[in-house]
Amino acid sequence: SDGCPLTPLKIHSGVCGCNSTDFDTDGDGTPDCNDGCPADPNKLKPGICGCGWPDIDSDGDQVLNCKDECPTDSGKVQPGECGCNFPDIDSDHDGILDCLDPCPDSLDSDSDGIQDCIDECPHDPKKTKLGVCGCNVLDFDSDGDGTPDCNDFCTHDPSKMHPGLCGCNMTDSDTDGDGYADCVDS
Repeated sequence: SDGCPLTPLKIHSGVCGCNSTDFDTDGDGTPDCNDGCPADPNKLKPGICGCGWPDIDSDGDQVLNCKDECPTDSGKVQPGECGCNFPDIDSDHDGILDCLDPCPDSLDSDSDGIQDCIDECPHDPKKTKLGVCGCNVLDFDSDGDGTPDCNDFCTHDPSKMHPGLCGCNMTDSDTDGDGYADCVDS
């Protein structure tokens, strides 16, 4: 006997009735007629996130991933200025968020008034730039010859930077042209 005389493809009403097939599109064991998400094998009802999206909260912040723009950051649900996984904080209270601040702390190890992060000599209170001589050595030129003392081996002889044959404060000239400097020529 045909239980569905008006439906040529069915002879029994089955789970879905005579006018609907008992087909299960997503293979989850629930026929499409009773499945609120017939193409989602993991859901029978849309829930908050809808079909195709699981109703889960990966970061435990009480906001489902489908509503959370930062699903792996429990401290944020929106990226803010720094993005997900980076807090929008200003540690040194200078008005610039740490993620954008070249100097996120106010540390000045040598108390010279320049933050360590921009001080090329953070442990030398007399210098903020390396200069020619580097940190902890002043770029001073005792003899005024244009060469700092750190590179001048004759710091009190403006005519020489290296002692040469005759030493500092003596010229290495050969006035008689015999190939020997005057200081060693007798």
